[in-house]
Amino acid sequence: MELNAFQIILVVLLSGLRAADMYSTQALPFMHALWCWLVGIVLGDPMAGLVVGGTIQLMSMGAVGIGGASAPDYGMAGMVATVLAVTSGNSSDISVGLAVGVAVAMLYVQLDVIFKIYNSWVFSVIRSFAVKRDYPNMLRSFFLSHLYLFMQGALPMLLVLLFGRQAVDAVLAVMPAWFTAGLNVAAGILPVTGFAMLLTFMPFNKFWYFAVAGFVCAAYLNLSVLPIALIAMVIAICYFKIHSEGVAAPAAGALVDGGELEDE
Repeated sequence: MELNAFQIILVVLLSGLRAADMYSTQALPFMHALWCWLVGIVLGDPMAGLVVGGTIQLMSMGAVGIGGASAPDYGMAGMVATVLAVTSGNSSDISVGLAVGVAVAMLYVQLDVIFKIYNSWVFSVIRSFAVKRDYPNMLRSFFLSHLYLFMQGALPMLLVLLFGRQAVDAVLAVMPAWFTAGLNVAAGILPVTGFAMLLTFMPFNKFWYFAVAGFVCAAYLNLSVLPIALIAMVIAICYFKIHSEGVAAPAAGALVDGGELEDE
């Protein structure tokens, strides 16, 4: 599939907007599946965007940059993988797109380090205007960070869109078989790793029995994610109501045991 100029512009704008919004305004949900779905709509294959986005969402669970750490940008990986999956003409096979997308996400770490260095300079500019009480220019200086963030997301996507297929073919041609096989294995391991990392932030030791119940539903009852999530939602609501409101004792003279009157 060949992309037209309008599609390229929209995808580049989406990529830049996602990067700028994620680190600044946060007006849109921090969901990789949403952005991949939007890219899929632009390219005419929203289902491919949902499949790639859902996979990337699982791969990135628990992989966050805590404090000043730089983490791979899995949102960029998902958008790149969506583009490659759709343009390859075989959107059912997303392995190559994910492999290249994860590689782009790892390279994005270096761009994030550069951004943190650049942002320290922006802070000095903002502070200098604040000392001078030049508040209009101080507020305008904030957009220096936003501009870099937008370019940080837009430029890699533009390069992929303009030279993606040729560049990807060239990279894959020099990749040894053991390396590509390792990427495929990593694509299967990373979702599990993401869940394991997520559990470390949760009170798993206190609520381990809920995890066991979910495992039974998935492994032995063959339930999909949606019904398990709905069951978990009902349990969570009941648990919250019981522990927040308590079980009210019946008032004197009230009907108990299905409407039977108490003995007088």
